[in-house]
Amino acid sequence: MIRMSDYQPLELIGAAEFARLLGTSQQNVSLAGQRALKPAYRGKFLRPDAVFEGRPLWRRDRAEEYAQSKKSPPST
Repeated sequence: MIRMSDYQPLELIGAAEFARLLGTSQQNVSLAGQRALKPAYRGKFLRPDAVFEGRPLWRRDRAEEYAQSKKSPPST
């Protein structure tokens, strides 16, 4: 038997929050997300996990992981 307590809620974020994580503008993230949704897209930007009212949404955990991978390592 599966209990509801076994599930974690899915947390989605929009372009504004993702842009904050990346240190760029909401417009840049929104446009990149729209491009990433196109079937012929071959870029490296994280493909949105969902679209709501025409706006791309990403799972928070994936967006945070992607943003962390884009940060340059500290210089020594």
